[in-house]
Amino acid sequence: MGIRICLGKIAVKGYEPEHMGRKLYSVEELCFFLQENAYLLDESFLKEELGSWLEEECELKELGEELKRGAKKKIPLKNWVRILFDYTGFFEPEEVQEILRIIALGEKSSIYEKRKAGADALVKKGYYRAALEKYRDILRILPDQEEQIKGHLLHGCGVCLANMFYYHQAGEAFLKAYEITQRTESYSQYLWTRRLAVNQGEYLDFLREHREVYEESLEMEEILDGLKEKWKESEKSLLLEKIRRKKENYDVAAYQELLKEQVEELKESYLEL
Repeated sequence: MGIRICLGKIAVKGYEPEHMGRKLYSVEELCFFLQENAYLLDESFLKEELGSWLEEECELKELGEELKRGAKKKIPLKNWVRILFDYTGFFEPEEVQEILRIIALGEKSSIYEKRKAGADALVKKGYYRAALEKYRDILRILPDQEEQIKGHLLHGCGVCLANMFYYHQAGEAFLKAYEITQRTESYSQYLWTRRLAVNQGEYLDFLREHREVYEESLEMEEILDGLKEKWKESEKSLLLEKIRRKKENYDVAAYQELLKEQVEELKESYLEL
């Protein structure tokens, strides 16, 4: 990524973009905010007030004036963002092109599609609980006629719930999504959550009632067997087996030391979220 040189001052009075729910205190924050929220941006973001804030609070007079001129002329949003990125130089050219591409796509999307894109981005980063809240927030305000988006939102809820091991709830979400969109992916994920949510007897009863998915269930079992073997050979599995043996052999000191190392590792990974 390289070294980024900070510009201007840290603002005393933060700038709060409309409907974004947070304040920004530097041009660096502004740039990274735009990168993270490119899918949500529209022409309402292009305001003279932002240019004035950069002038007065961040002491970036030249940049602030240029952005104010762009806002007055109502230039395309992606051109306005490019002015900011060209001035700061925080991003590599390919990063800038990707951000501008997302902004251009967002111009053709509804507000619900944009908000869904924001939740999808959280899923990609592994922030499943936060993404689930966003999906549910959109579902609460979604008009009845937006059926297809509803189906995709429900599928997203299923993905989040499954990754948090709420398999029963995930299955319900995937099935509802399938009933709306008829997407094979949603039904396939529904079958996976059924397999993981119930015991073997209940799952066999399910297969007897749904003979049409028997062949797919065999493929799923092959995949599961492969994953189990892969897990057994993994470093984490071998480490957990080592910890188990220490406990069974009453090697308390070694057992506690290994547990402590794992707890510290989990703490570090949590802080990176």
